[in-house]
Amino acid sequence: MKCPKCGVEMNTGYLQTGNLVAFNKQRHKISLNSKDPEDVMVSRRAFTSNDFTGYICKQCGLIVFDYLNPKTRL
Repeated sequence: MKCPKCGVEMNTGYLQTGNLVAFNKQRHKISLNSKDPEDVMVSRRAFTSNDFTGYICKQCGLIVFDYLNPKTRL
């Protein structure tokens, strides 16, 4: 996949995270709970981590990942 930001070929892999993952319109200092209708709780897991397939551009730092289809932990 070509990077939509700089056009360099991106590397495939997995974005691996801790228990909570959120994409919010504004930064929240303490809580990741949605406060705006446009906020998205990407994943909320109590005891396991998250693995998302994706692409990374080492040239400009952009990461693209599929949050609707997380991979199960091995």
